[in-house]
Amino acid sequence: MKKWVFSCLMFVSLLVCTWSTSYANTLTQATISYNGVSLSNPYAVVTSDGSDDTTYMPIWYIGQALTDAGVSQSWNGTTHVWTLSTSQKGNFSSISVGSGDAEIVVNGETIKKVNTYVGVDPASGSNAQPTVYMPIYYIEQVLQAMGIDSSWNGHTWSITTGTSTSQSSPTVLGFVTDYGTGQSLADAEDHSEVNEISTFTDSITSDGGVTGELDSAAEAYGSTHQIPTYVTVTNISATTGNFDADTLSQILNSPSETSTLVQNLTRLVSGTSYAGVNIDFEMLPTTERASFTQFLTELSNQLHNVGKKLSVDLPAVTNSSSAYDYAGIGAVSDQVILMAYDYSYPGGPAGPIAPIGWVSQVTEYATSLIPSDKILLGIPEYGYDWSGGTTTALTLDQVQNLISTYNITPSWDSTDEVPYFSYSENGVEHTVYYENETSTADELSVVKQYALQGIAIWRLGLENSAVWTPIQQMLTNSIDTETDS
Repeated sequence: MKKWVFSCLMFVSLLVCTWSTSYANTLTQATISYNGVSLSNPYAVVTSDGSDDTTYMPIWYIGQALTDAGVSQSWNGTTHVWTLSTSQKGNFSSISVGSGDAEIVVNGETIKKVNTYVGVDPASGSNAQPTVYMPIYYIEQVLQAMGIDSSWNGHTWSITTGTSTSQSSPTVLGFVTDYGTGQSLADAEDHSEVNEISTFTDSITSDGGVTGELDSAAEAYGSTHQIPTYVTVTNISATTGNFDADTLSQILNSPSETSTLVQNLTRLVSGTSYAGVNIDFEMLPTTERASFTQFLTELSNQLHNVGKKLSVDLPAVTNSSSAYDYAGIGAVSDQVILMAYDYSYPGGPAGPIAPIGWVSQVTEYATSLIPSDKILLGIPEYGYDWSGGTTTALTLDQVQNLISTYNITPSWDSTDEVPYFSYSENGVEHTVYYENETSTADELSVVKQYALQGIAIWRLGLENSAVWTPIQQMLTNSIDTETDS
């Protein structure tokens, strides 16, 4: 039986305790449950908090349980401040702040100071990095003051609230950009249906760096409204404007550059109010299948160590012959977004952007390898105009303007379940395929059929008011179902 010994190091007057194998206390696997549903099986350890023995668990798993209970949380590994936000005011008068190397802040007020321990979590695999463990006893005190019941019986830590927020409403994530037609962030602000956002701002460099400017306005909006906000990082070349597979392959084949990129991506969101990083690395060759999954595994571990999440955008596929290992990526990611669009693409022949049969096939394949409650279905809310060998992207308002200008009666493809039309301008024939409220509703039926976490809209600012009707209906039906049950 393995045993553990604790050692304490002094860094800038901050006490940080770590353990190493083969000495004093034994790690045992425990369970965290929320409203009777098992969420995770982290390793726990019983050791002294400075005066008494108590149980410690990794902050990552605790944070996920609190998120399910409706408490937003963010850990700053530099300042050792754990920030919790809740709509419940709470009564913390009976809790003594005390002392310790970490600070628990609730709704802007320091509630408790505790001693933490840092150690490798065995559940994170052979490449796991040290993570922070928090004392359950004091977390229970804070939760109780928030009106959240919890109990620890030595094997299971049970958290109970009146309703399960994790299943009360599907996720509606909107990608936010600062380019092109339409104001993405303003669109998010105008639509309360959007309950997550991801800012399309950053890309990688050839040396494993990250370049771009974080969207401070989007971060502030997400923080103020308690909307999880991600930073999307791509492999788009600043020179060509296209996805750069060569640079990404170079990084993935260099352990030092991979490590540098993981560190830079973690540093990008550490100590911020961002929920985590959204990886959008596209056009990767199949030869990088294993190296890409390994990179995401390392990134996931590092992000979890600082209390952040990993979201990954996946090209839509229906089999395993691609660079994207759905099962491996799904195992290490907290959320995956199926980019189920651009079936017909710029430069190719005119056709449906997201034919419903193909969308269903993609979703069926994905859910066979990835837990459905991790998956967001990518929803396109735009159109393409093919003419004379060129393709122009259109917002849905621009599509409607063409319909009005040329007095067009659109056709409906009953097989692919999408609208389309043709028109002539200056003697040149145009063919337009696009999305509308009916095609959107059809895609939302796939979300329901496969019990997905929700949808991801590419992108906010391209859609029109009509497509929000089926999205609102999806959210309303979900709330009605929860009430009936």
